[in-house]
Amino acid sequence: MNIHRIIVHEVQKEPNRKDTKLVLSDQLILLSAESKRLVTELSKSYTSDKITYGIFNLEPSSYFPDRFNQYNSILSYEDETFIDLTRDQISGIKTFISQKNFAKGGYFLFTEYESNGTEFYAIFLLRDTAGNTLRRVGSTFEVNSVEYLDTNHLAMAFRLNVPNFNKKEGNYISFTNRKQPDVSEYFTDWVCATKLESSTDFTKKLYDIINEIPLPKNPKTGKEYSIDEVRNMVYDHAKSNGQKNINLKSLSEHIYGDEGIIQDFATNNDIEIDTEFRFDRNVLKKFIQLSISVDGIRLNFSRNDLGTKVRRSEDNPNAIIIESELFVNKFKVESESNV
Repeated sequence: MNIHRIIVHEVQKEPNRKDTKLVLSDQLILLSAESKRLVTELSKSYTSDKITYGIFNLEPSSYFPDRFNQYNSILSYEDETFIDLTRDQISGIKTFISQKNFAKGGYFLFTEYESNGTEFYAIFLLRDTAGNTLRRVGSTFEVNSVEYLDTNHLAMAFRLNVPNFNKKEGNYISFTNRKQPDVSEYFTDWVCATKLESSTDFTKKLYDIINEIPLPKNPKTGKEYSIDEVRNMVYDHAKSNGQKNINLKSLSEHIYGDEGIIQDFATNNDIEIDTEFRFDRNVLKKFIQLSISVDGIRLNFSRNDLGTKVRRSEDNPNAIIIESELFVNKFKVESESNV
């Protein structure tokens, strides 16, 4: 990770009060080992959580994205330009946070960094860090050396994928920790986010697509793969990505030998799915097949059938119920033929 700039502004507000005060910084935080480690740990915390994706609402009154677009259009800029951008953007938050009765303030850390070849503009909202991680010194903040960062202090995070924003490709903004309603409402309003969908939504949509899209052929045999084979291919491809992302072009190339097949199917069937998204680990498990071999019995089935076609008996803890007409018919044929 290559960190370019860091600055922190403080928003002071107590729950059940409308009074909101901004304490703005005039200088960047020094890029020390401690400050770089802080941003690195915050980024790790961000990528380990469930994420909601979206785009900017680019209506004329949308100040936050408009201000970033002005900044982003400058070919060469100094640190002061970044400082002005963050001060202008954080100033707009007073309107939103003061209207939320239960909302409270915190430390807003703005940063620009590059990770895995992609440039990001991110904002992390930290709470309860005074005297621990962040300490105000003059017109800026100092990052204290700490053994570890308590990620519970991360109340909210926003990240903008700059290359995707420039190309207007996919859902180029994302959020994490939207489980805190006092934060998520004013935060998403403040940055003018719209068309929000979660990593869970996208992973479920991918599962539906894989179940509906024509099966690919095995290039070695010329025969179609089974649906369980394709599901396993999706699962293995996703898990092999160290960033825990699914890129539809890469996945389509891996399965079909053509990077456009999956996205074209989604488009033709009016399925809105991002071209790249973090997968939901629990939903991803639906793709893999369970295989159980014990006591002379071997059972293979899709995890998606667990709890429906294959489930534990409520009456007998040692019994498994398999509810499938096709399986019963096949069982009858096989059992009667061996009599």
